[in-house]
Amino acid sequence: MLIYSLNFLLGIVVFSLKNTLTISNFEWGVIFTILFAIFITFKRYKTYSINMVIFLLGFAWMGVFSAYILKSQVSTVYLNTPINIIGTISDLPKISNHKATFIFKVEQPFNAKVKLSWYGKNLPALQVNNQWHLRVTLKRNNGYQNLGGFDYEQWLFYKQINATGYVKSNINNTLINPNSSLSINKFRQNIKQTLSKFLNKLQFGGVLNALVIGDRTLISEHNWTLFKATNTTHLSVISGLHIGLISGFIFLFTGFLWRQCMKCTLRIPALIMGSYFGLMSALIYALIAGFSIPTQRAFIMASVVFLSIIFRRYHAIWQLYGMALLLVLIINPVSIFSVGFWLSFYVVAIIIYGTSQHKNKHWIVWLIYIQLLISLATMPLIAWFFNSGSILSPLANLVAIPVFSFISTPFALVGAIFAHLQLSLLATLSFDIANQSLVILSILLEYLQNFNFNQWYYTQASSAEMLLLIIATLIAILPSALKLRKIALILLLLVVFHPLEKITKGSAIVTILDVGQGLANVIRTQNHTLLFDTGSGYPSGFNMGDAVIIPYLRSKQIQYLDKIIISHGDNDHIGGLNPILKAFNVLEIHTSVPNKIKATTTLCKKGQYWIWDDVLFEILNPDDNFKDNNASCVLKISTHSHSILLSADIEKKTEKYLISNQKNKLPSNILISPHHGSKTSSSDKFLDVVSPKWVVISSGYKNRFNHPAKVVVNRYKNHSINILNTSCAGQIEIFLDKDIVINQYRQDYARYYQRQCDVILKK
Repeated sequence: MLIYSLNFLLGIVVFSLKNTLTISNFEWGVIFTILFAIFITFKRYKTYSINMVIFLLGFAWMGVFSAYILKSQVSTVYLNTPINIIGTISDLPKISNHKATFIFKVEQPFNAKVKLSWYGKNLPALQVNNQWHLRVTLKRNNGYQNLGGFDYEQWLFYKQINATGYVKSNINNTLINPNSSLSINKFRQNIKQTLSKFLNKLQFGGVLNALVIGDRTLISEHNWTLFKATNTTHLSVISGLHIGLISGFIFLFTGFLWRQCMKCTLRIPALIMGSYFGLMSALIYALIAGFSIPTQRAFIMASVVFLSIIFRRYHAIWQLYGMALLLVLIINPVSIFSVGFWLSFYVVAIIIYGTSQHKNKHWIVWLIYIQLLISLATMPLIAWFFNSGSILSPLANLVAIPVFSFISTPFALVGAIFAHLQLSLLATLSFDIANQSLVILSILLEYLQNFNFNQWYYTQASSAEMLLLIIATLIAILPSALKLRKIALILLLLVVFHPLEKITKGSAIVTILDVGQGLANVIRTQNHTLLFDTGSGYPSGFNMGDAVIIPYLRSKQIQYLDKIIISHGDNDHIGGLNPILKAFNVLEIHTSVPNKIKATTTLCKKGQYWIWDDVLFEILNPDDNFKDNNASCVLKISTHSHSILLSADIEKKTEKYLISNQKNKLPSNILISPHHGSKTSSSDKFLDVVSPKWVVISSGYKNRFNHPAKVVVNRYKNHSINILNTSCAGQIEIFLDKDIVINQYRQDYARYYQRQCDVILKK
């Protein structure tokens, strides 16, 4: 069963790597070749043939399931224009400062599941199951596409959300039916409202709320940062661990009570009765958590074990594991896009293996061994998914797991029961105990967090390198009698010390990051790194520094920045700066707006220049007479063979000035489009003088400014300039060496579930 489930998983994974939903002629050829091989070898190699059939079934099932999700996408007729829709709020709304985000099941004029944002100071009370008539603007699922960054488009596909959008201010936004019928999410919302008066003032109230109902929206940023820095985030919400522990406790406790009644055990064995209650408790806890995909997975894994006991089908533990894996994949094959899917099944496999080792040791030694084993074995997956980890996470989890499992979670659940029964005193006492356990735990976590060596970062590796790392790790944890540890060490050294991306002297790599409607460029030479602008920041706390720039820099193993240039003070150029200053040591900051930066800066002035690794950097603007956009820092980067001009948000006034005063310095092979392709910039005379072969536009998908302007795009075309746009290409990486090589992230890492561009220019 385990081998069958792994082959089914392999088929699903292979399909998920496709860049189109359709099957190419080559792929059809491979499929028919496999089928022919099965046909002629079935009798002789029956086992292999069955596994190949299961592989093809997994491949086909992922294709069918994906086609069903994509078929539900909203028609283009309803996109990018205000429309009226009628539907129902289907999940707990997330409420923050002047903003509400919620999942809306549209019923008219089409059927779809959309994710909406509603902005305003006096938002209505949004309740699950309420039916609304709303005026909205929807757009195709879209996310920032950058190396090391979070793939929001993949997440939306995994959640089966068909479009995103926002509610427009309109008098016709009305509540049609305040449906109060009970549902899972309505029940969860009632619990949340009941708990709020007990948890709002507690330091870890948001965590306790997450442990009870699986809603993590109330967890503070400080607590999230603390858990992330110590690799304990998996404990802060309902997970397979919590469901397994609670259902296991109920199983053991029920069995113990049942054994006290001799007549009861004669009718129904205590083991079976405990399994009934364990199964029921797992189901109830999963339902309270909204029966989200992670809790579905945990419930399936628990139910396979309990049902095997109830039906007295005592399978080997690995058979039960394989059955659970197969069921999860059949029910929802897109689970493979969840980090939790891989970590949960991987960790369970490690635990199954670990329990067979050191059985005769003291339970404390055994517990420490299991924890260290899990920490070591999960390092490859953590490196793959997060590009970072915590060296001290084994110690952190060794303390955190018992605290969460035996104090925080049980007392939070007991407190919720007391709150529901209106026993306020007992509820308050229970929540206080749960909260205090986390307060004490946080002292240790903060202590570990403050060690400089705690956080490690790993560059974005290839699939082959990650496979080697996983193999090396698995060999390392095998019994020492196999004498393979030396092989594991060799494989590990090959991965850890694999050659990083080399930049030769006199060359440069310019990366235009996909930060939506904004600008953020990373310039690297052989030994230096410069960041030109930092994208936007928003009142909610979301910013491009945390979301895009820092993950990219970490993926390239950049430890510090030689220089940051903030071209001017607009939010879409300076908004992501503060997180970067906290995360990296920055040697120097150049800017035209020193008053807007809380750090030591150097005023950006024309005539400044420096040379890094035989690459020339020149500041061409601003002049003392310019203000606002026209005072933007303009940077030209020149190698021996090529040059690129970073023009920020300059307008025609500055363009005219540069033509008059810096004409001989303007010609460049590549131009970063002035002001995101706005009509205020890119004059014919400026383009004539710069005479670029390529222009790169950094703009947001369907942005409200309609950048780039059609007239400007036509102007570029009239000048025979090749056009690239981050809204279409994602991250754009330009190698300035003997030749110019341009890589487009959406093209290089295309997947069938991602938004497709009308035009993607060839390299």
